[in-house]
Amino acid sequence: MYLRPYSERQEKLHRIIKKLHEERHMSLKGIADKLNILGIKTHREKSFSSGSIHSILKRKKERDKWIEEIRDKVLPFRILNFKLF
Repeated sequence: MYLRPYSERQEKLHRIIKKLHEERHMSLKGIADKLNILGIKTHREKSFSSGSIHSILKRKKERDKWIEEIRDKVLPFRILNFKLF
C-alpha cells in the first residue's frame, strides 16, 4: 500500500492539534471549538468536531507506525524452485 506524503497543511494542522492535546491538556472538544473559533476548516471545508480531531490524531499515529514497522522494513527473501515455461 502506498501512502502519499502529508501536505504542508496536514502537517501543520497535526502539529497544532498534538500540541494543544499533549502540552496544554485540552480535550478533543476543546480543540475542535478552538479551531472553529479561529475559522480553520477541515479539508472538506467543514467545521471540526471532537470525532474529527480524534481521527486526525489516530490516523497519524497509525500511519507513522505502519511506515516505521512495515513499509520501511527490509525482509530477507529467497526464491526456491523458480522455473520459466
